[in-house]
Amino acid sequence: MPIPPELRNMTTRGWYKERTLTTVDTVGREVSVTTGLTRDPEGRLVAAIAISDGPTAIYRYSGDADELTELVTNAADTVKELRKLTGVPPTR
Repeated sequence: MPIPPELRNMTTRGWYKERTLTTVDTVGREVSVTTGLTRDPEGRLVAAIAISDGPTAIYRYSGDADELTELVTNAADTVKELRKLTGVPPTR
C-alpha cells in the first residue's frame, strides 16, 4: 500500500504522526507513552499506542466512524471513575 505524502516522515519508532509524552509508572519510574499511526500485519494504516519499549496496541473501533475507539472510551471512563472515587470534580 502506498503511503500518503502527509505520512511519509516516519519517526524513531517507525510510526507516522508519532506523539510521545513522559509520565511515571506505578513505582515512580519515568516511562514514555507513544501514540501514532502505523501498519498492522495486513498492511492497513492503524492508530496505535505503546508504553516505553513495550509492545504496541492497536486502537480498535467499535464500528461507527464517529465514535471514539474502545481504548479512548475505556481510558476516559477510568478517569471519570477515579475522579468520582477520590472526590475530584470532573473536567469539561
